[in-house]
Amino acid sequence: MPKRFWSRPWLRLTAVMLLAGVLYSSWPLGYWLNPQANRGLASNLEALHQPYNWLFIGLDIVSGGLICVATWYLLRFVRRHKRRPDGIWLETAVIGLGVFGFLTALDAMLPLNCVETVQKCLPPLEDPTFVIHGIASIGSIGGLTFSILAIWWLIARDRRVVHVTRWLLHAILLAWFCFGIGTAVLVVRDRSSGLSQHVFILVCSLWLVMAPYFIWQVLHLRPQQPKASTKPSASRRRSPRSPARPAKSRPGA
Repeated sequence: MPKRFWSRPWLRLTAVMLLAGVLYSSWPLGYWLNPQANRGLASNLEALHQPYNWLFIGLDIVSGGLICVATWYLLRFVRRHKRRPDGIWLETAVIGLGVFGFLTALDAMLPLNCVETVQKCLPPLEDPTFVIHGIASIGSIGGLTFSILAIWWLIARDRRVVHVTRWLLHAILLAWFCFGIGTAVLVVRDRSSGLSQHVFILVCSLWLVMAPYFIWQVLHLRPQQPKASTKPSASRRRSPRSPARPAKSRPGA
């Protein structure tokens, strides 16, 4: 890996995103702190009146805040390359991360008020808290999806990028959609989606940690501008020399 990536700004960004990813994947603590609620959705650990819900809520809020801070710095790096033809895709990738961080924190501030594995709850669509919580959760995943797709579009098609990087992006995208769709199907059918969602959360955390490196690759390994043509323009081409005209004789010569 080029040493240039390990300069102080990028190293700090990676460290912040690593911490955010670890805090976001707090569900393993549920096996010890609240195993009954951990059998369903990860949001059950943050539900009202659940033991240690304050811990899971706080971890998600801190994680979302760290992602928003890192996104702000990443956006500064990206906007220094405004003349790049792929600048809009880079900004989409970074803004998608910011949307994920903001809605993750907002989602944690609006916890569920009922846990199906513990209590008898209203149907999901009749519970306004569940609906608002679900919209924020889906929106956060949508932001991260745009981030992954934008980076994949910029790097995975570039033959100058090493094969390992391209195939890693293909694998992340495949795992993202497989576990994301699987979780959604299980939730709609009211089945236990714990395993699928937990793996999906790990994929989210993995992307948070790897995103700064992929954004750096797009900024520094792709040419900033297409090379200018070396052919002379039509206006600069020399016209053929006209035949020499005889000199005019002066009067009285």
